[in-house]
Amino acid sequence: MKNLNTFDVVIVGSGIAGLSAAIEAINANVSVCLVEKLPSPGGNSLISDGGIGVVNSDLQQSRSVKDSVELLKTDMLRAGGHINDPELVEIVASQSNEVYEWSKTLGVKYMDRVDIFGGHSVPRCLTPKNKSGRDIVDVLYQHAKKQGVTFYFKTMFDDVIFEDGIAKAIIVRQNYRPSHNSKNKQVTISINKSLIITSGGFGSDKDLIAKHSNLPWNIESTNLPTATGEVINSIEKIGGQLIHMEEIQLGPWTSVDEKGFGLGPLYGDYIALPKGILIDPKTAKRIVDETADRKIVSDAMLNIGRFALGLTDDKIIKDSEWDISKLLKKKIVRSFKTLDDLALHYGIRVTYLKESVQQYNELIKQKKPDPLGKDLTDKTTIDTPPFYGMRMSTRVHHTMGGLRINPASQVLDRNGHPLKNLYAAGEASGGIHGKSRLGSMAITECMVMGRIAGKTAAQ
Repeated sequence: MKNLNTFDVVIVGSGIAGLSAAIEAINANVSVCLVEKLPSPGGNSLISDGGIGVVNSDLQQSRSVKDSVELLKTDMLRAGGHINDPELVEIVASQSNEVYEWSKTLGVKYMDRVDIFGGHSVPRCLTPKNKSGRDIVDVLYQHAKKQGVTFYFKTMFDDVIFEDGIAKAIIVRQNYRPSHNSKNKQVTISINKSLIITSGGFGSDKDLIAKHSNLPWNIESTNLPTATGEVINSIEKIGGQLIHMEEIQLGPWTSVDEKGFGLGPLYGDYIALPKGILIDPKTAKRIVDETADRKIVSDAMLNIGRFALGLTDDKIIKDSEWDISKLLKKKIVRSFKTLDDLALHYGIRVTYLKESVQQYNELIKQKKPDPLGKDLTDKTTIDTPPFYGMRMSTRVHHTMGGLRINPASQVLDRNGHPLKNLYAAGEASGGIHGKSRLGSMAITECMVMGRIAGKTAAQ
């Protein structure tokens, strides 16, 4: 088999974790190559909103938001059902501000706002200027390329050559196209020092999802079709330990009226859940504490067995300071002059709907505790027309399971011992988020653990 080239550090996957690892490795004066099966960098990182969870950021401080590493750690462990690795959680939380500042020095620009997602105790989500993970990917990619990282795009990972407990090379196919992959000849890329796996999760791998969970085989996903688990499978075959593969997160803020990740999360995740209400269209009753973590909200939506309606009003939309004009134009979010009009459109009994909204408003006005447990301290009543609705659904969004790693990002074998020159970071790894990942913490994790992997792999 022909050898394409030899590098000190070889990285599989060019999302934010892989690019972060590549930058740190090349900074250590070693040769680095990054293999990506798509024609350009980014993977699933491209289609995310780019939000990053950060403790004690400058934007938090300018708004007098009191936060701490311990509070974020507590939030992550609670959402994760306390099956997360506390040591890894500590690392991600404690280095969140460091990687945020690092990304800014490279050129990433963030909006002047701080948002709160379900499961977080305080606002700490910072969003790139164009509300896209592409903002971060483009900056990291250009920096890595300028520093001398070699990129092989349209290059499909097939396997790893593993001898005497060491990853010696990877087997790949170039000029990869999903519909023609069997025609491509295999070549190898040799490894002098280390192999880093940053290939992402398996959110579009229906077979793996069916193998490890009870989710229906045909459940939709927010992920790119290329988010499959072939790299994770290969590392397991050579002795890598898998952890939490059954923990598959559903995103509860997508829209029934579009495919994939779509535009809906701008309304669902940033507006309807933190500021509005989520109701069952059959009963018109609220179904959950809308500010709970993703697993709790998703489970509540699954329990009703149909779409849930994310309801807000004009006051909430204006206070959010988000532009939803594209969602309105595409009729993903709809606007109504009255609750009667909204109820008629979505097939909800108007008397039930008005009763539910009135009950919610009275809780806020009278400062009474919410029976569903939602903190209503800073919430506003829903009574200012026009009213807005979006049919919200759950889709596979994040796979918390993957290769088990230690604080140095080393992949562990089945006995819990580090494999000598094998590292992983990002969604390809497992153990950090447990049962449920908090919104905005994926990119934080990718930067933190990606940088660690790059530094240690280059040694």
